[in-house]
Amino acid sequence: QAKLVLGDNISQATQFVTSGAAQAGITALSLALAPEVAQQSGNYWLIPANLHAPLKQRMVLLKSAQPSAKALFEYLQTPAAKALLAKYGFSA
Repeated sequence: QAKLVLGDNISQATQFVTSGAAQAGITALSLALAPEVAQQSGNYWLIPANLHAPLKQRMVLLKSAQPSAKALFEYLQTPAAKALLAKYGFSA
């Protein structure tokens, strides 16, 4: 435990591993699969789903959103966008 380093957020924890400041770490699958991280790090192992509560992320579109935000919201609901998100570790 004397060698345990905690990141302030998931990005910092990932940076500790990719920079070599830590030999291993827990990060998001989406970050582990990102090309910038995948080329710098070694192997990854998925923590079994029965060992943790689901980590849910949500998308919100404000009533005052600009047209570009509305377009992104609509795009992210398409099969193409869902396939891209799945490629990088996100699931429905």
